[in-house]
Amino acid sequence: MKKMILTLVALLSMTAVVAQNDNKERKAPKEVNPEEVTNRMVKELDLTADQKAKVLKLNTEYKDVLRGPGMGPRHHGGPRPDGQTGATEKQQRPERPQLTDAQKEEMKKNFEKQMEKRKEYDKKMQDVLTEAQYKKFMKHHHGGHHGGPRGPRGPRPADAPQE
Repeated sequence: MKKMILTLVALLSMTAVVAQNDNKERKAPKEVNPEEVTNRMVKELDLTADQKAKVLKLNTEYKDVLRGPGMGPRHHGGPRPDGQTGATEKQQRPERPQLTDAQKEEMKKNFEKQMEKRKEYDKKMQDVLTEAQYKKFMKHHHGGHHGGPRGPRGPRPADAPQE
């Protein structure tokens, strides 16, 4: 009798945990807001009022470039492979559909088009910013995010081998 009651309690508690995971809302990816991006750039780069107006115009014009290539909504949501979603291994990593050559070519063209737009944006941004501001902008917006979500590993000794 004790075993049956303990088993029942265990089943009920497991059901409650799974139900809680299913009820969590999935947030839609946040749209890029050119004004927020501009305000962040004003703080980071110490822009003048004239520069702010020009940067806001550029950020509005190139709104789709600010998101980055391949950063559509599907990249933000979905089950995480960290086991916190309650999904099985198969649900977390479903088989990827095979792309046709035409689809691959279209993706490649879209990527190249996006990169060309990004180069135009960077060139126009270079015309607006000072040399020091532009260097800082490039560091922040192009590969300056080293260290991952946990941040950099901290100071390293000068004689330590680089990875």
